[in-house]
Amino acid sequence: MVLLFAITEQKAGGERDDTCINLIQLIGQNCHRVIVDMTMREKYLGRLAELFSRPQYQSPTALFLTDFVYNSAKFIIEVSEPPEIPAVAIKDIPKEDHYVVRAALISHPLIVTDEEKLRNRINLHRDVLGLTAISPSDALRLAEDS
Repeated sequence: MVLLFAITEQKAGGERDDTCINLIQLIGQNCHRVIVDMTMREKYLGRLAELFSRPQYQSPTALFLTDFVYNSAKFIIEVSEPPEIPAVAIKDIPKEDHYVVRAALISHPLIVTDEEKLRNRINLHRDVLGLTAISPSDALRLAEDS
């Protein structure tokens, strides 16, 4: 969703917000990276293709994001098979988000999501998962401080 919000310059409620695009631009400018598995990569590419099919989203922001996703120094593809979510946590993670959590279990990055339910569930099981989830605005503050 961060990519979608960056391109549309909105947040979850549909209100105008440039937090996600500012975050992506800071990641692009600084030494930060995005680490994804093959499933996440395909979802990112699919989302970009979907957005590019809509003329209203063919903008410099969308072009920047495309360049970012194809920059191997910034967009790292993890080829290892992601581990299963531990049994104690799986029931609390929304099923539609299992692939996100599994991908994160490979390299244990910060998970940036605007989805409060997912964030709360990941953080509820922080000790078991070894993961921390933060909002785009918290991630932007971290990126600005780096």
